[in-house]
Amino acid sequence: MNTIEQTRAVEGAGVSFVYALEVEGDSLRELLEGAITHAHKDKDLPALNAVMLEGEGGYLTARATDRYRLIVGKIEVIEGEISPSLVSLSDIKRIVALSKETKISNKVSFTRIGDILTVSAGGNSLTLTIVEANYPPSFDDLLNKGEVTAIEVIAFNPAYFADYAKIVGKGVQVSVTFKGDRMPITIGLVGDKVEWKALLMPMRFSN
Repeated sequence: MNTIEQTRAVEGAGVSFVYALEVEGDSLRELLEGAITHAHKDKDLPALNAVMLEGEGGYLTARATDRYRLIVGKIEVIEGEISPSLVSLSDIKRIVALSKETKISNKVSFTRIGDILTVSAGGNSLTLTIVEANYPPSFDDLLNKGEVTAIEVIAFNPAYFADYAKIVGKGVQVSVTFKGDRMPITIGLVGDKVEWKALLMPMRFSN
């Protein structure tokens, strides 16, 4: 009995709010390793020191932001769905480590019951608690806002571009689209198994 079948059995036993999803380990690892580069690194902002995961419509989506930039990535799922689940950055890193245990099956399963999320791979599993915090339901408004605009000068933090190299790898182009003065910069990233969308906030320019 696989994870999805087990979950259906639990649902049949009368337990509510049960969700299950299964993805390829390689795809999941690429998705989460990219997303964590944009999550807030400190615990002073629990809502942003996390990654939002959501599985529906045949895709698992991960969203992260540190207020200065944001990223959205999605991968195809093998089957199942999972409701929006805000997972702390430390737990996301644990999931990444667990995903490396899928060398034989290359499958990772997620099961959520209430605010408890269980992640299983390669015969191992971890259980974590979903972060309770307000989080933007979508980044679509920001990603789709504005039209392409010619700009003479713009300033940005070069350290952030180093993270883009981590996501797409060396030798892969990163496109940059400007949408106006003091408007977020659209970053084009081409992943191996992940479809990415990203924004970067410009810095105030000074001579």
